[in-house]
Amino acid sequence: MRASRSASTRLVLVRHGQDADNSHSIINGRRDTPLTDLGRSQAATIPDDLRSENISCIYSSPLQRAHQTASIIAGRLGIEDLHIHPDLIERDYGILTGCSVSDIPKLAGRLFVSHGFKYVIQAGGIEEYANLWARAGRVLRKIREQHPGETVLVVAHNEILKMMRANANQRSWEDELLRAPMGHCQLIAIDIA
Repeated sequence: MRASRSASTRLVLVRHGQDADNSHSIINGRRDTPLTDLGRSQAATIPDDLRSENISCIYSSPLQRAHQTASIIAGRLGIEDLHIHPDLIERDYGILTGCSVSDIPKLAGRLFVSHGFKYVIQAGGIEEYANLWARAGRVLRKIREQHPGETVLVVAHNEILKMMRANANQRSWEDELLRAPMGHCQLIAIDIA
């Protein structure tokens, strides 16, 4: 039985575990690389932190690093309701996809560094932050509408998860870039009305 439409929805946002590209400091964007052994171990520790949450379902990016993380968590928590949502896919990094992180300053038209993370504002073919922020808002609204009063786990990527948090807190994408990036398998809980 679903709660009333006015009930707030709790989202637990989780960044995927380390994948093959992450382990080599490669910008993976939408490259579909699997988790490393370390990434699988990271994902396996998450359920311990979620035991007190009453998670009703899990949403995941379609990329295997996020889906594998979500599947590991779902299996350990006994959750069968796992949704793959295309709008949770990682940001398209355009010409930076597959390049070394060290290439960012050479290839980015405009860059912003915060908490040691290089946020690419402009580069050939990159998804603009305004579009990423709008996409994150669509996912947030869909989950809120379909799961009022529930706790939902969302497993995806640093930038889309940060933009979901920005939407939930009614902040701009520019303001969100001032906050620290998410580490592998880091959890952030937010309540949305």
